[in-house]
Amino acid sequence: MNFLKYSRGWVEKILFSINIFNSLLILICCILNYYYHPIFSFFSFLTFLFPIIYLLNIIFLIYWLIKIDVRVLLSLIVVAILSYNSFFFYKLRDTSIDNREGFHIMSFNARLFNHYKWIKNENIPADIKEFVFKKKPDLLAIQEYHGDYQYLLDSFKNKHIHLSGNNVGQSIHTNYKIIERGIVDFDNSINNAIFVDLLIDKDTLRVYNAHFESFKVDLLNLKTDFNSFKRLINKIKTVYLAQKEQSNTLINDILKSPYKVILAIDLNNTQHSFVYNEIKNKMMDMFELKGYGFGSTYDFKFMPIRIDYIFVSKSISPKFFEIHKIKLSDHKPISAFIDF
Repeated sequence: MNFLKYSRGWVEKILFSINIFNSLLILICCILNYYYHPIFSFFSFLTFLFPIIYLLNIIFLIYWLIKIDVRVLLSLIVVAILSYNSFFFYKLRDTSIDNREGFHIMSFNARLFNHYKWIKNENIPADIKEFVFKKKPDLLAIQEYHGDYQYLLDSFKNKHIHLSGNNVGQSIHTNYKIIERGIVDFDNSINNAIFVDLLIDKDTLRVYNAHFESFKVDLLNLKTDFNSFKRLINKIKTVYLAQKEQSNTLINDILKSPYKVILAIDLNNTQHSFVYNEIKNKMMDMFELKGYGFGSTYDFKFMPIRIDYIFVSKSISPKFFEIHKIKLSDHKPISAFIDF
């Protein structure tokens, strides 16, 4: 009996040590959300793993509660901190906000319309065309647009397309009159943002379509040797710094807009990241206001993650937000309805 009691004591000490380490990871995630410094660049990838880290904290919370152990306080404090900072990643559905009226913007990373056959379905381009035609957005913003497929969206009267290397880029399609077009280039990157000024009745609205730098880390095929790990650290640091610079460039351009703004963006980072928080400080996240569920927009094998967003100026009235559950890319199309 003494041996069993001794063993349980050591097991619980090990579990609590893991609990402490997990809490430190959550603290780092919180810091990364609000504070930028190159020293944290590698840890920025933790924001993608936040749902798992948070779930582990809940498991510890339940375990210590069942044991009626004072060590439950650590997990409770973590939950309290996350609650105060609005760090929860699941939203309950409010049926009273199901209001699909007003100006409808759809944003979608089309992954080049499946040009390289990542999805084993030859009909993806036609399916995208049919889906868009069925949903009838007032404006469609596409990231990872491929110039070979312009014919798919010829039902829209007006467009703004910017292509760079390999005939790839961003596009905006609408039936409203475009009175101004623009490009926001990001230094040392093939990624960029474009914008249009739309004349809607007597109002003018500016809409940006942006695509930030991607980490492009294949977690399933990571090598464990030192050189591979060193390259991974350098890659994450490079992307982290690039995203920070891109957010600065884009925000500065948005702040110069004389009109109300909508931003459709593939941020390539989660709502727990610094770059997300930088944009959210200036604008409103439509999912947070009118969305529900985990908000997963990307086909990530390990957990639901949200990296695609529609932000709007704080003077715009949000009506509805939707993530379309359809397999046309490794991203899901998203829609927002607004009044302005």
